[in-house]
Amino acid sequence: MGKVLKRLTWFGHNCFLFEYGDVKFIVDPFLVPGIAPVQASDIQADYLLVSHGHSDHCANALEIARKSQTTLVGVAEVASFFGRQGIKTESVNIGGAIYLPVFKDSETPKAQILTVQATHSSTMPDNSSGGASVGFILSISQNGAFLSPDRGGIKPMKEVLADASAFSIYFACDTGFFTDMNWIGTLGIDVAVLPIGDRFTMGPSLSLDAIKAINPQYVVPCHFNTWPPLEQNIEKWSDVRQYTKAIPLVLTPGVAACENELGAWK
Repeated sequence: MGKVLKRLTWFGHNCFLFEYGDVKFIVDPFLVPGIAPVQASDIQADYLLVSHGHSDHCANALEIARKSQTTLVGVAEVASFFGRQGIKTESVNIGGAIYLPVFKDSETPKAQILTVQATHSSTMPDNSSGGASVGFILSISQNGAFLSPDRGGIKPMKEVLADASAFSIYFACDTGFFTDMNWIGTLGIDVAVLPIGDRFTMGPSLSLDAIKAINPQYVVPCHFNTWPPLEQNIEKWSDVRQYTKAIPLVLTPGVAACENELGAWK
């Protein structure tokens, strides 16, 4: 099996499209007019990951899910809210994972979506409880080894991912720094997507502590410059290599970053 193309596209705020070959994952669909270069009707997805119920993370979820007939992944309260509106859902909670094939004609390699904590509040658009806010670690086996415990071995998560030579991208979503990011760092994160806007999430300085804990190869900033309270100097932040080993990958909305054959992103 040759190297599968991976692409990451930012649509502004915390909305991302991650593509693994032909399979598409949308994270926190909220398309801000004037920032997002696309509309909900333009987006096609296989899986839709919603980290919490705030409208600036799920406002376009319903339209995208209906158009694509996609599966929405979220904590029980989020999944229940969208499930009542006829959307296919997969319910998860902190520490739990779901497993899915990433090729339509093969069971391997498989993807694992691991749900991890995020230190943030959550309320659904109708003011009902959104349960806990979460982040997602999307890991994909690169050598055909199974990630699910029913098909693979039951080992510490670090070993499961290592045995599969897994590619892992961590969407922290809305969160501050928390000490369990040190454990997340043991998993071998290739790309970490972190908020830096401050006020409602961690800011630029605290994000450096998070990067040092997670120790990813690449770090992508998000949740900044959407509105005046979130304005940040991205040029200053981009000097993260002065303090960490991670390579900053600052995206322009609508312009995809791609992994090449050598594993480098640009």
